[in-house]
Amino acid sequence: MDESKRVVPTSRGQALADEYGIKFFEMNAKTNLNAEQVFFSIARDIKQRLAESDSKAKPQNIKISKPDPGKGLSIVTERSACCGS
Repeated sequence: MDESKRVVPTSRGQALADEYGIKFFEMNAKTNLNAEQVFFSIARDIKQRLAESDSKAKPQNIKISKPDPGKGLSIVTERSACCGS
């Protein structure tokens, strides 16, 4: 395609793809050139990255314990000055 008719110059598209660590694609939305291939390629890459990040994720443990019956619940009886009372 004639570089003067492009909305986004090839060099700018390639630089952006490099910045985000993704593949650079030539496509034309008006003529639908490569649109389906681009969509499926990006979807595959996202799926792969999600699978990799899930396998690397550390399990998060949450500790739940019963309250000590001897201590009871602590109830705050003072009111803040910001509430007007």
